[in-house]
Amino acid sequence: MRRLIVVSAVLLVGAGALSACGGSDTNPNAPVAAPDVAANFSQPIDARGADPAWGLKIRGLQFTLQRPNQPDVVATAPGATLTAHSAAWSATLANGQTMKINLYASPCADAARLATYPFTAEVLLPAAAPLNGCAGKPASAVAGKP
Repeated sequence: MRRLIVVSAVLLVGAGALSACGGSDTNPNAPVAAPDVAANFSQPIDARGADPAWGLKIRGLQFTLQRPNQPDVVATAPGATLTAHSAAWSATLANGQTMKINLYASPCADAARLATYPFTAEVLLPAAAPLNGCAGKPASAVAGKP
């Protein structure tokens, strides 16, 4: 009889622990997460950055990088590698080297223009420091609106 009581007590404690784990632990007042929506990387896109100053235009298969006191760098890429929240291009320069362009669906603040853009941009040139900045549709890049 004593064994039966001990076994019953163990089962009751175990069942209570399991029901506590499987119970409803959602807060009805908790904010609902926004749905995960893919970013729109359709073109045209303009990107720009400071320190050093630069600008990039993405038009179809052509990329034009502009920097003060330097010749424009023009490259072509066959297409982007897309994920839900990023776009990446490997563009071929005139000398055969590769320029890499990465856009990330992450709001980007341009303090110099007091503007916010929908994308963070990164441009990687051969044997050069990365260029970091913001990007968006040409209208948003000019007006600083997302």
